[in-house]
Amino acid sequence: MRRAGFKRETTEKLIRRAAVQMIAQHGFRAASLRKVADEVGIQAGSLYNYIKSKDDFLFNLLREHLELMLGDLERASSKTSGVVERLKKLIELHIRFHTEQKEEVIIGNLELRSLSAKHRKIITDLRDRYSSILTDLIKEGVKKKLFKAEDPRVATFAILSMLSGVASWYNDDGRLSQANIVDLHMRMTFRLLGVDEVPQDRPHPGPPRAARAKSEAV
Repeated sequence: MRRAGFKRETTEKLIRRAAVQMIAQHGFRAASLRKVADEVGIQAGSLYNYIKSKDDFLFNLLREHLELMLGDLERASSKTSGVVERLKKLIELHIRFHTEQKEEVIIGNLELRSLSAKHRKIITDLRDRYSSILTDLIKEGVKKKLFKAEDPRVATFAILSMLSGVASWYNDDGRLSQANIVDLHMRMTFRLLGVDEVPQDRPHPGPPRAARAKSEAV
């Protein structure tokens, strides 16, 4: 229940959390904004100060989810060189995102059909942009003879299906930690691309020996 003195930002977060849980559990069509308002502790009419409509909420939820993933990946990629290192970063970010925001992922997978044609086009374009990053990495790895993939686009969909599947079964209190899940999927992805062992990042060589000796002397 919302308590007196809560700021608008806090109320928005409570509404979002309650709506996400309701849609994930009952489906978009069965979800009720009135029940969301009851859960948060506000009048049903007040809810429209925060949510334009149920359809608009779903669209913004899926859009923000994908834009956040794309932003994190593009920032990480800009700081990482080499196709192997960039692929490893994609796998790590994807698994972490899908184990930490499981309900949002489930909604994104099941409720794309509930969007209007206009909104569905925007979301599918964002998905294509994300998957194309992986396809380009696979193509680059094949060109450099680091990976093997008969069809890079099909390999992309196979890998993304495997990585995204964790949202449906991962448990925070389960036998494997998030880090274990990342490592396992890292190995499975590289094996799918014809690499038996995940290549290790090369350690930074550090300054020349003479420079280190001079530094230590100081």
